[in-house]
Amino acid sequence: MKENRKMKTTLIIMIALFAIGSIAHAGDLEPAAPPASTMKTLDEVEARIPIPGSATPASTFNISTSGSYYLTGDRNASGIAILVNTDNVTIDLNGYSLIGPVTGTDPGVYMNGRNNVEIHNGTVRNFGNNGIYENSVTGQNHRVINVRAISNGWTGIKLYSKNNLVKDCTVTDNTGYGIYVELGSTVSGNTCYNNGYSGIYTGVGCMISGNTSSYNGNNGIYAYPGSTVIGNTVSYNQNWGIWLKGNNLADQNTVTNNNQSGNAYGNINTSATSTYGTNHAP
Repeated sequence: MKENRKMKTTLIIMIALFAIGSIAHAGDLEPAAPPASTMKTLDEVEARIPIPGSATPASTFNISTSGSYYLTGDRNASGIAILVNTDNVTIDLNGYSLIGPVTGTDPGVYMNGRNNVEIHNGTVRNFGNNGIYENSVTGQNHRVINVRAISNGWTGIKLYSKNNLVKDCTVTDNTGYGIYVELGSTVSGNTCYNNGYSGIYTGVGCMISGNTSSYNGNNGIYAYPGSTVIGNTVSYNQNWGIWLKGNNLADQNTVTNNNQSGNAYGNINTSATSTYGTNHAP
């Protein structure tokens, strides 16, 4: 009897020791602090600043802080849609449209002496003045990419600034020029159609490549000295297909059926100091 009690006692002690060891091995089941949240704030998910859409004419959205902005929906504007008052800004139109009031003299996006502003991926239309407008030669390094500038009261994209990039844009039915840029700019891969003046107008030392410019009210492309005009398709414009002012290079362009014909280079207004490659101009 005593032997049985002794064995039971030993067994209980062994079970207790095993349980204590298991608990010690598992560690402290009580956390030292509440668990941290795994949710992210809206700023962490979308680190850009929204520009609200508006179904009714909205006042000007002012950008005075550098950073990245995005349009959340189509934005109808009563005047200037977006006023950029600082440098180093990116505006993602996000596939939406800035829509002007048709009448008036305000542009869609307005800059004056700004640096390093990019506007991309959407439409700017029906403004009484220019669709996108940099108003000062002191501005520089702007980029307009994959924008449709349509039916504006003057120029679709007008950048008086230098060293700009206008790429993969569609610029149509504007009363003035299609694309207008100044010194050292690149205009590449754009379609300019049925604008009131020249489809593309560039300042000194620009690269104009791979564009299609047709049915414009004046020249298809007008380039100031030191520019390279290469690989463009230019047709059915009301004046010259390509007008080269001063010393330029024109090569690998297809220039046909423009209103000025009979020139030795076929619809290209020649300059004695310009260089011509293998342009196709029947």
